[in-house]
Amino acid sequence: MQIARYYFIAILFAASANTAVAQQVTPEPSVVAEQELLMLIAQLGDDDFDRRELAQQKLKELGLVAFDALHAARYNDDIEIAKRATYLVRSMKVRWIEPKDPTSVAKILKDYGEQHVSERRIRIEQLTKLKNSEGIIPLTRMVRYESDTKLSKIAALGIIQYNEPEEAEDREQLAETLISICGPSARVGSRWMEAFAQTLADPADSLEAWDSLSEREEQTLATFPRDSSREILQRMLRWQHELITEHGQTDDASVVLARMINLLDGTRQTLLDMVEWMSDRELWEGIEQLAIRFPGEFQKYPDLVYRLAESFVRRDMMDEANQTADQALELQLDDVQMHMETAIWLKQRMLYEWSIREFQHVITSTGMTSGYHLWAVFNLSELQHDLLKHGDAAETLMPLALAANDKEDPTYRTINGYLKDTFKRTAQSLVSRAEYFHARDCEDKEDYEKQREHLNKGFAADPTDGDLLIGMYRFKKADEAWKARTRDAIENTVTDQFDEIQQLEQEYRTVEGVSRKDTVGYALARVCNQYAWLVGNTFGDFKLAVKLSHRSLDLRKDAPGYLDTLGRCYYAADDLENAIKYQKQAVELDPDSQQMRRQLKMFETALKEKEAK
Repeated sequence: MQIARYYFIAILFAASANTAVAQQVTPEPSVVAEQELLMLIAQLGDDDFDRRELAQQKLKELGLVAFDALHAARYNDDIEIAKRATYLVRSMKVRWIEPKDPTSVAKILKDYGEQHVSERRIRIEQLTKLKNSEGIIPLTRMVRYESDTKLSKIAALGIIQYNEPEEAEDREQLAETLISICGPSARVGSRWMEAFAQTLADPADSLEAWDSLSEREEQTLATFPRDSSREILQRMLRWQHELITEHGQTDDASVVLARMINLLDGTRQTLLDMVEWMSDRELWEGIEQLAIRFPGEFQKYPDLVYRLAESFVRRDMMDEANQTADQALELQLDDVQMHMETAIWLKQRMLYEWSIREFQHVITSTGMTSGYHLWAVFNLSELQHDLLKHGDAAETLMPLALAANDKEDPTYRTINGYLKDTFKRTAQSLVSRAEYFHARDCEDKEDYEKQREHLNKGFAADPTDGDLLIGMYRFKKADEAWKARTRDAIENTVTDQFDEIQQLEQEYRTVEGVSRKDTVGYALARVCNQYAWLVGNTFGDFKLAVKLSHRSLDLRKDAPGYLDTLGRCYYAADDLENAIKYQKQAVELDPDSQQMRRQLKMFETALKEKEAK
């Protein structure tokens, strides 16, 4: 996320205020000599019980001043010292919420100190996701005073992985704040903050410090695993790799990448996570190194093998890519769920031919009474439609549509149960959709009589199907009777949809219960989008279509299909700038949708033509 300057100024002002408050209630570390602290800690293990108790009481009174020394003492060889130090650290009262904290922070940190370590981990991750850098300052408290060393390090990584401020002055202020809060501490997380402050000032100059810190963390993981984890070190090395790469030191980056690979435990999930990270950074050769390092897993799981195949595609090694993809298709043939998930992933990566094969495998491996079968049919037919393979889309969907409408078919009840309960569709809507695909195929072939026939069949099955009505509205060979019937059907559908929208709005305002409100909101968003899509592609009140499209996005934020509708509505209203603005957002959220890309290109062309006049 990009961090605005005024947010940093506000946050750093709050940090200064919070530091001042903390100093009022906590003695300065310099007040207590280090030697005195060490002596008191040593007395925790004294043979005399009263001396042990007295030392513990004095250390407790010192509060956070003794935090670092006691934290280190938890691992003392003397069991009594370690036990009492652990107790004192856990009993220390840290003010996790400060008066200047935003409401979002206060909500996350409520009762933080009373939570189990697993819940505190969740709270820290929530802080890292806050917008406008609101999580940075509270995360520094975790770095400084979180009793669990792993959580302290995770908080430090959360700060590091926030986007840096753009302005040099803001980076300098952030660096000073991190040092002022974490600098006095000898904790590892604080040393990371010190290195990060150096990175903010001079990234190139901090590379050596990060190399030293990551090597030290590797040693910690090997010798004191309770203070580190593979995840922590992996995240640290990823940060280091990105920093090195930004400064063009490819040899050093390769060394760090090799360290990351050696750190992996070889399980499927960790390998998938690593491959995804490499793919996002186009480290295609690294994926091949990974496959060489873990050949067993890369010969066993289709999703991993396909990722290797993709790395060949991106390096224009098509023979190797296709051979590898062929191997992936034959793996774990009985694991339908894995092949289904793989098909969807391939579609998202725009590896369409492989995706189609995987969907087809799921379809042929399952019967129509399987949810996976229906899911694969819907996904495949829509993918083929998106790729303008309308005839293939119709052939994929039609067998299911016919079975769903054949009451004599033994699978009729089961199929319709799935359609209603899981997919919220009707048997008639499948027929309409399949006929629409057939009509589009005939249009491509300029067989307009057949197109008319399929549009009529689709209309008979479901006269409210939006895309079918749009197809009828755009039919090139329409006579006056056809046009009149189509306009009447569109007006009737739009009127019914608007009435339903008003009813759902009323219900949404009055309904009680979060679950029920979500259900009504989902239905309301869907109908708003349907209305806007139909009007935006035909005729009617375009301003109202824009309004209702925005309403659908109020209820389902950042839904790419709804943004695609909004773009179309603005286009219909001749607001090409907004049409392009929202269509770009749709494409960014759903980059593999070719229809959305085609629509964006159409809007951009229209704007250029308008400006040229």
